Parts: sequence; C-alpha cells; structure tokens
Amino acid sequence: MKKTPISMLALLVVSTLFSQNSPAQDYTRRGLPQGAKARLGKGIITGNIAYSPDGTKLAVASSIGIWLHDAHTGAEAALLTGHTDYVSSVTYSPDGRTLASGSIDNTIRLWDAMTEEHMRTLVGHTCDVTSMVFSPDGTTIASGSGRHWSGDSTIRLWDVVTGQLKLTLEGHMGQVNSVVFSPDGTTIASGSGGHWSGDSTIRLWDVVTGQLKLTLEGHMGQVNSVVFSPDGTTIASGSRWRYEEDNTIRLWDAETGQLKRPLVEHTDWVNSVAFSPDGRTIASGGEDNTIRLWDAATGLLKRTFVGHTREVTSVVFSPDGTTIASGSGGYWSGDSTIRLWDVVTGKLKRTLEGHMGQITSVVFSPDGTTIASGSNDHKIRLWHHLTGQLKHILEGHSWPLDSVAFSPDGRTLASGSGTEIRLWNAATGTLRSSLDTHMNFVTPVAFSPDGKMLASGGQEEIRLWDVVTGKPKFILEGLTGWVSSVAFSPDGKTLASGGGKSSAGDCTIRLWNAETGLLWRTLEGHSLPVDSLVFSPDGRTLASGSGTEIRLWNALTGTLRRSLDTHMNMVTPVAFSPDGRTLVSGEPGRGIGNSTIRLWDAVTGEHKHTFKENTGRCTSVAFSPNGRTLASGSSDGTILLWAVDLTVGAQSSR
Repeated sequence: MKKTPISMLALLVVSTLFSQNSPAQDYTRRGLPQGAKARLGKGIITGNIAYSPDGTKLAVASSIGIWLHDAHTGAEAALLTGHTDYVSSVTYSPDGRTLASGSIDNTIRLWDAMTEEHMRTLVGHTCDVTSMVFSPDGTTIASGSGRHWSGDSTIRLWDVVTGQLKLTLEGHMGQVNSVVFSPDGTTIASGSGGHWSGDSTIRLWDVVTGQLKLTLEGHMGQVNSVVFSPDGTTIASGSRWRYEEDNTIRLWDAETGQLKRPLVEHTDWVNSVAFSPDGRTIASGGEDNTIRLWDAATGLLKRTFVGHTREVTSVVFSPDGTTIASGSGGYWSGDSTIRLWDVVTGKLKRTLEGHMGQITSVVFSPDGTTIASGSNDHKIRLWHHLTGQLKHILEGHSWPLDSVAFSPDGRTLASGSGTEIRLWNAATGTLRSSLDTHMNFVTPVAFSPDGKMLASGGQEEIRLWDVVTGKPKFILEGLTGWVSSVAFSPDGKTLASGGGKSSAGDCTIRLWNAETGLLWRTLEGHSLPVDSLVFSPDGRTLASGSGTEIRLWNALTGTLRRSLDTHMNMVTPVAFSPDGRTLVSGEPGRGIGNSTIRLWDAVTGEHKHTFKENTGRCTSVAFSPNGRTLASGSSDGTILLWAVDLTVGAQSSR
C-alpha cells in the first residue's frame, strides 16, 4: 500500500460545530490561528480599558488581542489580532478614528477604528510597551517602555501620520508604567518604578524640546498610574509597594510639583486612577478589590464600589461621566471580569465575562460532551464541547488550579489546588467533598481506571485515596522533591510518577504497584523535571515529557524505546490519541508567543503535523474520546479546539 505523505495530515472542516444560533458564536471563531476550529475563553485581561470618545465602544487589552465591545450591551464587536505577545495598553485618538495598541512584543499598532483594519506598526522600543496616549490634537503618540532589569526605560514620541519617531525622553531608572499628556499638550507626565529599580518618581517633560521640567518625589514604591485633571492644574498618581505602607493616591500641583494631599483609604496597592470628565471626582482601583471615588477638591472619600473578587487593575470613566468601567485581570490572578458601574448610585450595571486566567489543565469527559478546564484564577469551568457554551463555573479553591480529572464514569470531577483536593458533581457543578490532603501543595491528580482510587502528588510523597470514603489507602514515600506528574496504567495495576518539579528532586520516573503501594521500578535518564506522563491505551508504552525531549518507554520492562529530541523549548504536556497511534506534545515557545503543538507517529517517532498558536504557551493537551478533536490549554487564558484526521499517514500500533 502506498504511504500517504505525512505533510498531508488532513484538517477536518466541521461546519456544524458551533451553530449559528449558539451564543458562543459571538467570539469563539474570531482571530483563530490556522488549523483551529474554535476558541473557548477570551484570554486574560492584560492591560487597561479604553472608551471610544463617543462612548459607544470599549476596547480591552488582552492576551490574545484587542477586544472591542458595545459599551451599552457588552456584546463583542470585534477582536483585533496581530501582536505576537500580549497587549498591555490601548487608547483611542481624540477624534475616535484611530485605536492604538501597545504590546510586550515591543511594538505599537495603529488601527482604523471604523474599519478595524491594521494601519501601521511603530517599531523602536527594545522592551515592553507599557503605556500609551495620544496628544490632545491627535498628531502624536507618547509611549512608555520597560521591564525589570531591561535597558529601555524610555518615553518615545511618534508622529501618528508617518509613524516616524520624533523624540526619545530618557532619565527614568525603572520601567515607565504610565504616560499622559497635559490637556494643553505641552507637557508629558510619566510614572516609573519596579522592584529594585530605585525609581519611584513622576517626571514632567517638555513635549517640544524633550527636556525634563520637574521630578515629583514622595511615593515609596512604583508609580503605577498618573493622570492630569481636565483643567491641567492637578496630577493624580497611584502607587504600589509590597513592603511599605504607601498604597496611596497623591495629588500634586502640576505647575510647581508640590504635594497637595495624599488619599489613603486603600488597604493595598493602587493600580489605576482616573479623573471624571468634569474633574470633580477621582476614581481609583486597587489590589484590595475595590473601586473608590474621591472628591477631587477636598480629597474626601465619596463612595466605595465592592464586587470584584480580586484586584482591580484598570478604571476609566465613560465620556459622559455616568459610568465607570473597571477590569480585574492579569497573568497571576484577577477575577477575569470587566464591570460597569453607575457613578451616582454605585450599582453594578453590567458584568462582561468570558476572560480567564492562565489555563493549567484541560480534560474531556469520557462521553466527549464536556471539557473541563482549570486556571490560575482559582476557577474550574465546564464547557459544552459542541456549542462552546459555558455550562458551570466551579468556585471555592483559594489557590490556582494545578490539575483536573474526570472519573471514568464521568460523574465526578477531581481538582487539585493548593493543599486540597475537591470532588465535584460533574453534571451539576456542586461540591461533593474535600480531601484534607497534603502538608504541601498538591500538583497532579489522576483517577484509577475503575474510578475507585485517586492519586495525588505532593512534596516527597504520593497519596492514593479511596474515592468513596475520602481516606488515603497508601502514602507512597521515599521520593525527593516534588512529584510533578502521575498516571495510572490502563489496567490500573501500575501508577507512574514523575519527579523533579521546579528543578528539585531526582527527575526520575517511578513505577508503583497500585494495589500494594510498593515501588517496583525506577526509570532514569531525564536530567530535568518530568512534567508529563501518559500511558498508551494498550498499556505497553509510557511517554514522558521533560526538558526539550519526549521519551517512549516499554512500560513492562522499563527499557527506553525511543527519544524524541524535538522541541526548541521545554515540553510541557504529552497525550496519546485514543487509538494509540499518535502522540501529541506541547511546546511553550519563547516568551508568550510561538507556542507549537506537534503530532507524532507513536510507533516510528515520525513528525506528522504542527499547529502554531498566535499567542500563549501550551500548558495542557487532551484528545476527545473519538480522537477527532484536540483541545489545548494556554497561558493566554484560552482553550483552542483543533480538528485532526488521525487516519491519514497513521500506522498500526505495536
């Protein structure tokens, strides 16, 4: 029989996926990478929120691009993609015709706000673009840059029409977190700071000459946000500092640089400040999960908005001053929502959902109808596989999720987070029980094939639990460092564990008798943590992902069958297709973008196909039970669904 070329691995076009009547249709197929058929989740909120000048649209900086929402209904209007890393800043021109976006890919992109087409890319920064703003006349963009220990802590002024660099302002010692023009366009204020930077200043610059006019000192930590009052007489700044009790908003005289007063009600970092259009009110968002409104003249607290469950990273007034939009997000935490508040009453008007934290684990239910995902926003989400609709959000964990797993009958979902394991009713999303588990953090969890046992890994131990009683049957000890992965063999007789998480431990694979808890074999050879383990469906092969290589072992004898030294970067997840003929692996890529998902012939080790993500690092992969869909979880806060035809070029497993 003539062999089909491996380069012709077919991508299935599933026209019925996500019907036109599905609510998920609004966003799930916008801006997809080549080969993907759908996306679950809108990515992480990674920057600020901006109103269009006419108040009809909201632009949101995210890990996968710029989301545009109808400001009145909250509906998704568009997703603008093109940046190769997450978007850190968005801003509209004063006339509303142009939208600018800055990214940690070091570039600024200009978009036609009417047609949503990319117009121009501004290149020159050598580090993250952290903040941007248009001049009042719309002819100039000011951008700030920097990252901890980077060499670019500059403000750059760009000609909007030509894209040419006009001026570079130098002097800050730390990253530039915020830039803003004065209302008359003659002055730029910039706020700086970062861990160990030694620069917690606000600097005022002459726009024409680039000369430093004033340096405002007084904050003890990084200045995260600066803004001029509409009349240009006052500057408000928000600060964050981990070790000192700053956490203040400070009001400065814009002419003399003298401190007018501090506003001190926030109990944690102040991330964002904004003046109302009439200049009478200041809004601030903080790490204490609140939005606070202040009287700009007296500094008195007027109102506190409570509703976000994690830190508020961005606040902005609508152009008519009646609404405040607030965002809570970020790579490490956040409640992943945008909330719209009535300024007068303080009541919540609308919540925009769909954003998530970094995806840490994805898994299909045994019947293939549901996808479960865990993320570092402490939540588990259950998705309908065919429609993309979110079925349930499971909340209660106080730490990021590390692992989720369905029981073989699909009725129970196990989740590992922090020091606890929770068992959930997979149909209703209600909590069934919690296992008071490890002294240290739980890493992986896995059900035995008969569903009677659950394995969990921790520091220097593995526990095997009786699922019915919730009591440990065995505690497997004698390990060094963290257990980074666990997997049961298909017959349930063997438990494989991988060691060395976070570069600690012996980086071995250990095979345990699951019925007695005794160690019967140790597989050596990996020099880096074994982050992923999976048995082939017939139980004869064990695949391990570690460092930049994948190893295939004879699961019965423990001998090495083959090494796939394939990836440029660290391999994170590996998984077998249901027929055992194909192995899939995820590569995080350098930085956030350039992540790849590779399909391999499980027998020959031959490369079959590569999927490339636009952004994010692949953190988890899972095949649907019928093998036709591959789900990949990403650090950008999304799950991508890929259609594959595993029959093309496949060979028999042996």
